[in-house]
Amino acid sequence: MMLIGWLAFICCDFFLAMMSLQARDVWSLSSLVWFPAGLLLGILCTLPPRYWPIWLLSSALVHLVASQLYGRPVNVSLIFCFFDALSLTVTALIWQFFYGVMARPVRERDIIVLVILCIVSGIIERFVTTWALLLLDYPIDQSISVIHTVGYVISALPLTFFVFYLITRVKRERIDTRGYLIMLSMLVAMLALFWRTSDILNEALRWQDLALIFSLALPVLLAMRGDLLMLSGFLSLCSIISVGATLFGYGPFYQMLLVQQEDVLVAAWYSAVLSLPALLCASLVSQKSALLARHRWREQLMDNVLQHGCYHRFQLGSSDDLRWLYQSRWPESGHAPVSWQQFIGWLHPDDRLAVEQLKNSASATPQVLPIRLADRYGEFHQSSMALVACQEGQVFWFEGVIFPLQVLLPPEGDI
Repeated sequence: MMLIGWLAFICCDFFLAMMSLQARDVWSLSSLVWFPAGLLLGILCTLPPRYWPIWLLSSALVHLVASQLYGRPVNVSLIFCFFDALSLTVTALIWQFFYGVMARPVRERDIIVLVILCIVSGIIERFVTTWALLLLDYPIDQSISVIHTVGYVISALPLTFFVFYLITRVKRERIDTRGYLIMLSMLVAMLALFWRTSDILNEALRWQDLALIFSLALPVLLAMRGDLLMLSGFLSLCSIISVGATLFGYGPFYQMLLVQQEDVLVAAWYSAVLSLPALLCASLVSQKSALLARHRWREQLMDNVLQHGCYHRFQLGSSDDLRWLYQSRWPESGHAPVSWQQFIGWLHPDDRLAVEQLKNSASATPQVLPIRLADRYGEFHQSSMALVACQEGQVFWFEGVIFPLQVLLPPEGDI
């Protein structure tokens, strides 16, 4: 699997590098977008450091070959290659120092932390690279545009998240076939939208506005499913499609501004603004779904324990009717109480007022009260009763559990 992943990385890295070099900024000799950085950062943040040399060397060689094929000077290619690998390595070291190996950014806080860390490291890398080119007496623009730098960094972040979720995917997770079919249909819609020529624009229908609507609606639909892997893959392809279409003269961003580099920056920022809210939304949905699943499993486990133990669980309706989930577990009797008044009759007279007060003061937080419960022989046994108030819409009821402190047994003569 490592060999297959390495071969796929080499092919994707070379393709993305050649496409990113098409958007070179002539005033700083750097590329306005650099998608290979997203691939490499995801791998470095996920794998242990002992595997880093092979990926760093492979990425550096691909970077150098692509730069030479594009016509960059050798020393410029070496500068960009070295500082790019160095900044990504430092970023991965910081991430693994705080989160460890194979730690996927699932929570909203983790996603925000990774984005901020990448932006800071990208700004530092751009400053150091500009300083190195100035030392070589290259006539470049000495000013560092924060907007350009941030757009350069976050345009590759969807690829970083995709590699994160792909490598750390749990094998027992089911493949959402329906979700992937939905994603495929959305990608077809995005391709049909962005690879349209600009000569069909008219005042009645602006394809720019339609692209905004599609780009906001489609990721939200995927985000509601809570599948971060599927969503990050879709966002990565959308980012590549929007930038690539603008570079080759298609889509709603082509010739939007006077300079093509500015059009590419708009497409990169557009993809980034599209991606981050969708990832945060999917993270929230994923966390809530996992929490609900844990509660469901605990409920099933508790039901199983209650069914096979000496506990008694009941539901008390608004009309004081009782429903026992396991009537056969009612102590020593085949006639479990069917109303609240009958249940009160099974309690010790000194405990009845306290139980009534417990019912009147029940809330969403479970409350526990020690009680004495009678058996059919008239003997009272120490127990505990827990009661919680439940409400769903206009329906109101109580959930209760009785925990006997000892197993109720009949007298020795009746055994």
